[in-house]
Amino acid sequence: MQSDEMIRARVVAGAFDTAAEEMSATVTRTARSPIFNEAHDFTTGIFDLHEGKARLIAQAPGCTLHLYAICSAVQAALDVFKNDLHPGDIILASDPGHGGTHIPDHVVIMPVFADRKPVFFPVVRAHFADSGGPVAGGYNPAARDIWQDGVVVPPLKLYEKGERRTDVFDLILANNRVETWLKGDLDAMRGACLTAARGIERVIERFGLADVRASIGHNVAYTERRVRAEIGSWPDGDYHAETFIDHDYQGAHDIRICCTARVRGSDITFDFTGSAPQVDGFVNSTLANTLSFVFVAIASCIDEDVPINEGYINPVRVVAPEGTVVNPRWPKPVGNCTCICGAEIAEVALLALSQCAPQRVGVNCHKLPLAYTSGRYEDGKPWISLNFHGYTGGAGAAYGTDGWGLYPPLMTGVILPSIEMNEMQYPMRIERHEYVTDTEGAGLWRGAPGVGTRIRFLASNITNAMLAGVRHPTRGFCGGNDGPPNALALTSEGVRLDVTEVVYNHRLARDSTIEFLRGGGGGWGAPHERPPASVLADVSNGYVSIAAAEEVYGVAIDERTLTVEQQRTTELRGDRRPAHGQE
Repeated sequence: MQSDEMIRARVVAGAFDTAAEEMSATVTRTARSPIFNEAHDFTTGIFDLHEGKARLIAQAPGCTLHLYAICSAVQAALDVFKNDLHPGDIILASDPGHGGTHIPDHVVIMPVFADRKPVFFPVVRAHFADSGGPVAGGYNPAARDIWQDGVVVPPLKLYEKGERRTDVFDLILANNRVETWLKGDLDAMRGACLTAARGIERVIERFGLADVRASIGHNVAYTERRVRAEIGSWPDGDYHAETFIDHDYQGAHDIRICCTARVRGSDITFDFTGSAPQVDGFVNSTLANTLSFVFVAIASCIDEDVPINEGYINPVRVVAPEGTVVNPRWPKPVGNCTCICGAEIAEVALLALSQCAPQRVGVNCHKLPLAYTSGRYEDGKPWISLNFHGYTGGAGAAYGTDGWGLYPPLMTGVILPSIEMNEMQYPMRIERHEYVTDTEGAGLWRGAPGVGTRIRFLASNITNAMLAGVRHPTRGFCGGNDGPPNALALTSEGVRLDVTEVVYNHRLARDSTIEFLRGGGGGWGAPHERPPASVLADVSNGYVSIAAAEEVYGVAIDERTLTVEQQRTTELRGDRRPAHGQE
């Protein structure tokens, strides 16, 4: 590769990344719903056609678990319209059977033409505030089939040759409880694609289509070399792990997810053979969702400076037997798959990798205590709140670092909405949102502490509450402790209801509350190997109590002086020696 080709490849890569980031900014600044303009629950990317297949060539930071699912959805849409694409077309889809995950995640795709052919495809994948169906917000724990998850939207043209298809547009709006939000969000997604198209056209005009495509090929090959180099550093072998879903909200419990990671040179296969059969409840994972969470797991093990594009995917193969919970047959419900069992898919893949790449794994946590609330403003217009603040917390540890922040890497790019804006947009007050002492998974490096949240509603509403991560909380790695379980409680008119698994269409009166405890992240490495000074700092910061420091970490702390009692600590830790080269 000549130096001028290398420079051009990096300039082209930067131009496409910039176009994807401009798409993201466009959605944020022009969308109507808080889930877009505040929480940023969407992802933008750009694809090209390579040997007749859609290929990811650029992406902006967003909701990480969307990334691979975008690939499947784009390919499915292009399979439908491959001979019927025109400038100005906009394709919309949310069909789990056509490369989708769960129905709330919609994808908008626009072809960009060069030499009179569709060559590039700006794409936005986003979680809509509502998607029709029996339950406001799109999470129906009573669903027994896909149609009870929401309104299925197969790939269709929302715009054709630049003209809005009013009949299709009106049909989509008519099946949504917050159509004003939806209209604004669809316009924002289209505007983002148009913005990217202008950037792409400038790159083609500057370098020419042939050189642009050659540069893209170089960039994809670079990413693939980097990913293969990492995988190739791991010892060949078969590494098996298993984990469990708490329940399916329909009576099934301890649903097994197992994975064998087969490392062969610079290739890796994740084989989910042996996982539980598909279940009645809505925790089944579509194949696209399973692939996406495997991608999240492998991506978290690779250096963060590696560009994310198709080269990430090429070394990875996934085996997900049909008819299992990780690849169900139509029309099983899948509405919760981006939380459960997506969390367990990433978790079990990382547990398998911990046996061959222990210093690369950790940080996973996505077992959310969900509570979706809907009601009406004083003027009668509907509102739907995802109660984002109750889901935050739980970032696990990794080699060399404690868990940090509020969102785990699975939600990288999703932004915690401003409390003040949240209280302006909804009839609610957030009375508590803080770390809770002794709610971390202990370890040589500890998980982030759990978060306690209390939301008070200023108007009556309907809430669906779904609890997970109790029987099987977030796992620790390499000898680290698991995180503690989640908890969720509803209080209305003086009556407290502790949610054990699910509460369906529960009416809350004005002045009612929802209280969340989002369990902390899992630890990495044995707790007794954590340096006493680090434990003391955690005690000083209120993350760990003095009692837990002694009981869990084997570190005795003088309560009066807040200093480590060296002799007592030595006695507590006995003759234990660090196993990971830490002193």
